[in-house]
Amino acid sequence: MGFYDELSKYYDIVFPKGDAQLQFIKERIKGKNVLDLAAGTGNYTIDLGKLGYHVVATDLDKEMIRHIKNKSREEKLDNIKAYSLDMRHINTIEDNNFDLIFCIGNSIVHLDNPKEIADIIKKIYDLLNENGKVIIQIVNYDRILEFGVKNLPTIDRPEHGVKFIRDYELNDEKILFKTKLIVENNQEYNNCVKLYPLTSESLTEMFVEAGFKDIEIYGGFDESEYNINSFATVAVAYK
Repeated sequence: MGFYDELSKYYDIVFPKGDAQLQFIKERIKGKNVLDLAAGTGNYTIDLGKLGYHVVATDLDKEMIRHIKNKSREEKLDNIKAYSLDMRHINTIEDNNFDLIFCIGNSIVHLDNPKEIADIIKKIYDLLNENGKVIIQIVNYDRILEFGVKNLPTIDRPEHGVKFIRDYELNDEKILFKTKLIVENNQEYNNCVKLYPLTSESLTEMFVEAGFKDIEIYGGFDESEYNINSFATVAVAYK
């Protein structure tokens, strides 16, 4: 069984829905149609669906999409669609008139290089209605690169017997993201992926090149001011 198949079983324990994230997203929806890009198990998709929004959720991992579909059925939500899809192919989505697109959880940096990221941002621009918005959240790579950060805080859920360890190692122009999932009976599942360390300046330039008019950068979903010490980069761009 693959690492992400195993992680999908514990995803909601390791990455529970955040109230600040949901509130941040809700406040920026002006319309009804939303795209949750790299949705994981779809906790934000489900909550937005409950509020009456029409949500399309995509994720590369089929197990994640299976969880979203199961949750949608359990909640009797017929205003949610979920697809297993590589984000590089979002231009193939039949629904292509979104009022808000969000991609959170440090997902977009899994792409191979800055050109791929810039291409995705342009495709996001094309999928948005006039005056639509995009929200992208990643780790603050300005901080990672400036201070040579080697790891992120371990996520420890002792009440569930789950621990998620996250280490960083700079490797040429990429960062090796080494993770270890430890579950009941001390079973360990290890994974290593290469991430592109996207800086706030580069992200802003990509937004401008894609045609976005206004860009806001925050240091978190609490709308704190962004600076080099912020743990996150939360960007909002307006079409």
